Amino acid sequence: MHFNLPISPLQIILEHPGNNRGISLFIKRDDLLHPEIQGSKGRKLSALLPDIKQSHPGGLATFGGAFSNHLHAVAVAGRLFGIRTFGILRGEYVDLQNPTLRFCQENGMTLRPMAKAQYDACKTQGEALLWDAFPECYFLPEGGNTPQALEACAAIPKEIATQLSQQHPELSGQAHYLCTPAGTGCTAAGIVAGLVSPKSEVMIFPVSSHGFDGANILDLLAKTGREGPEMESRFTINHEYTFGGFAKHHPPVIEFVRSFFQQTNILLDPIYTAKMLFGVFDMLAKGDFAPNSTVVALHTGGLQGWEGFSKRYGTGFLIDE
Repeated sequence: MHFNLPISPLQIILEHPGNNRGISLFIKRDDLLHPEIQGSKGRKLSALLPDIKQSHPGGLATFGGAFSNHLHAVAVAGRLFGIRTFGILRGEYVDLQNPTLRFCQENGMTLRPMAKAQYDACKTQGEALLWDAFPECYFLPEGGNTPQALEACAAIPKEIATQLSQQHPELSGQAHYLCTPAGTGCTAAGIVAGLVSPKSEVMIFPVSSHGFDGANILDLLAKTGREGPEMESRFTINHEYTFGGFAKHHPPVIEFVRSFFQQTNILLDPIYTAKMLFGVFDMLAKGDFAPNSTVVALHTGGLQGWEGFSKRYGTGFLIDE
């Protein structure tokens, strides 16, 4: 089975706070890449799945938390490709019947909760520590973070550049800002690696400030042979919109999601893209982007996260498409 993904649409956002400064805003719709595999996770998996079934007859073992988009996507991909999947969970007492993990099991994934200290050790030494438990398995890092995945994500800025030149050639001379949320940093590093214009800058919005800085991105780039001051000058990291860290509930962000959905009919996920786009709109309002520039925000998918978010924080947060 081949895993060929389409080019995700580039959609203009007509109403935003930067209009009065001549700024054009777009959203790159990676949430529409695949009908089942969530968002940009499909890009990362597309580089690996066709070969894993032949090279690793034991299947695929990977890592994630209780509401992981990554585990959700791997479970679906395993079902579609006929690959056995194993999810190693952060935490001994995870609710295996929460919406995300129940879905993973329904798609054939075997789950194994693990104490955090052991999880952290296995996350970095998975094959050495877990081979006996998962023989002949491919060990996929947390978040799908591999050099192949980074190369797959490097296509994103190239797609955007082509789409802008074809659909909006009048914007070709403008400065471009490519905005992306970040968890492990793999997608963001891929975008940095794939920049095609010297006028482009990547703005990275991490979901948590804990343990995430420029060194994360540079280390990922170095693994693909991309090093040096040129790489460091291509991106900035904005920690102002983490709102307490991963999967935290922040009412203004939820209200922004509702308003944005009513305006555009685009649903943002509550963990990654909502925070990032909230930040982008706030920066537009404050004048942080250059006048007459182009801003492109990446929608990385992750809409499955609404079920878990709603369960965690009560009713009223799940938005019905």
